[in-house]
Amino acid sequence: MKETIGARGAAGRLHRPRRAWRWPGWALGGWAALVNVLLAVRARYGAAAARWAARAGQVVTLVAVAAAVIWPAPVTSDELPGVFPIGWQQSDLFLSHWPAALLLKRTVAQAHRLPLWNPYYGGGRPLAADPLAALFYPPTQLANLLPLRDYFLAIFLGHLLLAGLGMLLLARVALGLPRLPALLAAVAFMATPRLIGHVGAGHVTMVQAVAWLPWLALAAWATVRRPARWWPALAACLALLLLAGHPQVAYYGGLLLAGLAVWLLARRWRALGRRAALAAALGLGAAGVAGGCLAAVHLLPLMEFTARSTRQLAVPVPDAYPLPDFLRALVGIMRPSKVPHEDILTPGIAVLPLVALGVAARWRKGLPLLLAVVVAAALAMGQASALYHLAARVLPDFDKFRGLSRIWFLGLVPIALLAGLGADALLAGIRRFSARGALAAGLLVLLVVGVDLVHTDQPYNHVATVRPEVQTSDLAREAAKIAGTGRIYGVQRNMEQLSAVTLNARLAGAWDPLLIESYAQFMQRAGGYTFQGYQLSIPPYEVSDPGYPTSVDAQPNAELLGLMHVSIILSRYQLTDPRLMEVGQWDGAYVYQNFADAGPAYLVLPAPDGTPPAIANVSRLTVPVRADQPSPERATFAFTAPSDSYLVIADPAFPGWVARLDGRPVHLDALDGVLPAVRVGPGQHTVTYAYEPRGLSIGATLALLALLACLGWAVGYAVWERRARAASRSLSSREVEPAATR
Repeated sequence: MKETIGARGAAGRLHRPRRAWRWPGWALGGWAALVNVLLAVRARYGAAAARWAARAGQVVTLVAVAAAVIWPAPVTSDELPGVFPIGWQQSDLFLSHWPAALLLKRTVAQAHRLPLWNPYYGGGRPLAADPLAALFYPPTQLANLLPLRDYFLAIFLGHLLLAGLGMLLLARVALGLPRLPALLAAVAFMATPRLIGHVGAGHVTMVQAVAWLPWLALAAWATVRRPARWWPALAACLALLLLAGHPQVAYYGGLLLAGLAVWLLARRWRALGRRAALAAALGLGAAGVAGGCLAAVHLLPLMEFTARSTRQLAVPVPDAYPLPDFLRALVGIMRPSKVPHEDILTPGIAVLPLVALGVAARWRKGLPLLLAVVVAAALAMGQASALYHLAARVLPDFDKFRGLSRIWFLGLVPIALLAGLGADALLAGIRRFSARGALAAGLLVLLVVGVDLVHTDQPYNHVATVRPEVQTSDLAREAAKIAGTGRIYGVQRNMEQLSAVTLNARLAGAWDPLLIESYAQFMQRAGGYTFQGYQLSIPPYEVSDPGYPTSVDAQPNAELLGLMHVSIILSRYQLTDPRLMEVGQWDGAYVYQNFADAGPAYLVLPAPDGTPPAIANVSRLTVPVRADQPSPERATFAFTAPSDSYLVIADPAFPGWVARLDGRPVHLDALDGVLPAVRVGPGQHTVTYAYEPRGLSIGATLALLALLACLGWAVGYAVWERRARAASRSLSSREVEPAATR
């Protein structure tokens, strides 16, 4: 639903007239000049210089293609935030990724540490476990060095280039393709419309994860051939895929790794015997264990969060791509869709003939790749495919993902390789008559494919100015000013999450794939609505937004919201609760102050049996509680309790929070599993409430040990290999000396 709604704002852009593309004479003339330059370099400076020039040309080509697919964003940084892809407000970039990056940047600058808890929406959420934050993915830390617009631009450009380089090396090393066909395969993958469509949707973590797929395949291939040397590299690629922040693509990457491993091990066994296959299997197993441990700093908190989130159960996904629709989409004829980036299947019109040629002319290498494409296509068809239903029965948690056609990324990897094989077959035929003609034809084919892909990508990247999306509204500024330390609840999500982080305001609502389930259930009662099924936002669109068949005019409960320290309520229509007082109107929304706000912490009487009371039976004590909150992850409360009672903290209960009563650790209870509470006796007390997640500490320890193991093995193997080579050269020289003396 998140992407469905977001795509509505971009529907108009999708059908904008495409600019006319021409083939200017200077482009063809420049291409001919490039051919002559390469041949002249080879003639004058030798083959080595020509190789270095060709490598530099490959990198420059990939950089140019990456810039072209989001042009003119790379050259418009004078007026920040300026022009940028994803130029529409309800994209994932502005809903989730930009706020998380802003929180990271501000926390590191002010507190000189990583933020582990996000207090600004959803009542509070574990940032370290949030895959959309990708907190422990190394490139994420660039946010601390660059303006956010430049940071996200660098992330997109860098990962498109990373995807291209990975495919280039995979084609060169694993398939043995020459430079031009391998470069064409790289361009076909990095600029594939499916990937650029998700760039335009603002799916930052998906783009990051997809970029590692060819590297994962390359590292697996190298590990099977030389397991002792390359398993640490495979572990690193696997860990980076997991840390990149998109669990769905990471899962599909695991399937890619498993399928490729089975194929390569079978070939290894057949060619070199059982012992060689067993050594390769041990290398793959070591890489899998080490990669999981390297990513444990994120995986353990993520598993803990998922088990307590709205995604704890399978999401029924009706996605179906019947075969006729799939085949039409493959050649660029898309069916009408509110989420076009999820329905893009074509690898490019200019790529398809090369794929067919690759299968026909290089069938020994092409048929296994074609089989992989067919399997990925059958799974991407979703509910319309019997293979998908079989996989959902066999593979654990395979049916828990939305957007079933996203697995098509696994098909785009062999498609790009097949395009490279087709280009190689074409150029080999031309090379029989003229080497110069083959070079010129190769550059021309590369130009045609690049221009076709850039042209196809244009409607999906949504390049536009993003200034309106990052500016705070009058409503957000006034609500934050009035709320103070209290939370803000929008009946129709009237305030953006980015504005909340920018203004240091706290939202009771949220828009995110992972929401704390107990808190979401509580907010149904407090918000005055009911909702069944997977909940993507608080409140859900289906309840609060016009145009949905289940839309109702929800009347929130001021007292229940007050228990969660909600002091301000926003609504497009008037509310009737007498404990709400209208204080103004901004941007078409009413602003209400909640006089039932209980504050950040408060005392309540225990139940008759001494246990924490149910929320419906809460009896608050009129005792002031002084709160000191030096950071979002630590707060101190001072009070004088008149009798045995519970100090209730107005935050969602979640594992990792610990309490200390007068300096001593105490057990944390919870009201209905929602509001954390500490049992206290009569007298003066101080309660410290801090976020100290144990799973994160265990994950960090595992990651550090795995990192030391991988680095130690890599260094040790390099030293051993150098000594072995030196010993081999020494032995050879001693064998030659007697012959020389004779």
